[in-house]
Amino acid sequence: MIRLALATFAIFFSSPADADADGDMIQVEAFRGLIEQDLRLASIGYRLAAGNRSFCPVLARNPGWVIHDIAQYSNVRIAALAFPSAESVSVAAVVANGPAARAGVVANDGLSGIAGTAIDTAFALKKGASRVRVAAVNATIAAALETQASVAVTVNKGGTRTERLISPPLICASTFQIDTTSGINAGADGSMVSVSIELALFADKEIDLAAIVAHELAHNLLQHRARLNTAKVSRGLGALFGKSKNAILQTEIEADQLSIWLLANAGYDPKSALVFWQRYAQKHGAGIFTAGTHLRWKNRIKIMEAEMAVLYVSGKGENGYAPPLLLKLRAEK
Repeated sequence: MIRLALATFAIFFSSPADADADGDMIQVEAFRGLIEQDLRLASIGYRLAAGNRSFCPVLARNPGWVIHDIAQYSNVRIAALAFPSAESVSVAAVVANGPAARAGVVANDGLSGIAGTAIDTAFALKKGASRVRVAAVNATIAAALETQASVAVTVNKGGTRTERLISPPLICASTFQIDTTSGINAGADGSMVSVSIELALFADKEIDLAAIVAHELAHNLLQHRARLNTAKVSRGLGALFGKSKNAILQTEIEADQLSIWLLANAGYDPKSALVFWQRYAQKHGAGIFTAGTHLRWKNRIKIMEAEMAVLYVSGKGENGYAPPLLLKLRAEK
């Protein structure tokens, strides 16, 4: 795992000239390893979002896939070896039994069109903007699924184009991405959950990564960023003092609490998640668990243990365990 992480970082922070023939397969493995982590994150995120759909105030339709642009990679030649496709924009990975998979979409399918519009025509590549093109494709599909239950995409398999109709159900609104920058970190911006590659590799068990994603997803579902923005909470040095510190601390406590419910409704064992957080705190306790915007890790564990007790006492209804924080937010809307 560590070898894969180092190889991945080497690729993203080096130039194509750094590669030699003997290193090609190592780089191919590293690129594929990165997509494996993307798929892990997308699959866990989809499971959490689908398992809690009955309680979320905002719902969306997620195709259940990861797409990428061959031009976004630092070494396009190596990326083409790792991900052979007939189109520049293609499907990197597909969530098992997700909407895209049920529509017959598989990894390395080239994406040539959305609802009859050619991607190369509508989203012309600008130098250095390949990630922008992927974002535009995702945004176009998301916009179509806001007004209709299905979207038609044209996939290219070795020069043969076929239309696939993807019909995602409504689930909790959020998207998920692996962040290739270095460091042990994760974040939520209101619509996206990001987990760094280092942290994803550290969270080697599914429940470990699920614990991280559930906490960040909780921030999005509770609309914490919008709430903090409305309250004009400082995100700089001012975040460590006074009103701003207390406001951010409250959102962190709420995310810890809600994460227990999200995990349970997705079929994960919250107790196993606490085992991971204890391991994380012992290894990286000098990170996110120290600032005044977060409680010390022992206190966070106590809060989550107390929330588990509330969850099990409340009992499981027809649609799962009803999270009080989400029910309160939905009632306020």
